[in-house]
Amino acid sequence: MKNFSCRSASISNDGKGVHAVIGEETRRQAFEKWGGKPDVLVACVGEGSNAMGLFHEFVDDKEVKLIGVEAAGFGIDSVKHAATLTKGEVGVLRGAMSYLFQDDDGQIIKPHSISAGLDYPGVGPEHSFLKDIGRAEYCSVLDDEALEAFKRVSSL
Repeated sequence: MKNFSCRSASISNDGKGVHAVIGEETRRQAFEKWGGKPDVLVACVGEGSNAMGLFHEFVDDKEVKLIGVEAAGFGIDSVKHAATLTKGEVGVLRGAMSYLFQDDDGQIIKPHSISAGLDYPGVGPEHSFLKDIGRAEYCSVLDDEALEAFKRVSSL
């Protein structure tokens, strides 16, 4: 039997702690290899825990640019995408206020992404906050573009 707990915290918030090692290790290796911080950090954003694990270590380093990439699916003007920061509206999901896909009654609308894990109807509140204050920028990539990039990178 699994243990469950109830609280009003998002996966992104919980996941950030679990994924904090990503940012810590990135900082350590950047100093080790380059003698300083990276100029830009880029991470995919579905619900956002992996990206927040990376970004969190650098949020206070204003000279480090933070870029989150959302799943644009078949296009952000279609109904088949998962770009909640780009096209979502402020609402409450799992006890946290953030950008999400919802109908006029506040019911969740199913997102789309070719990637398992990026097809989430909302995004963690920290990403919403970073977007709103202009600390991070967010863009989106079509399914076809993501597949092409995967092919190019895997042929290197």
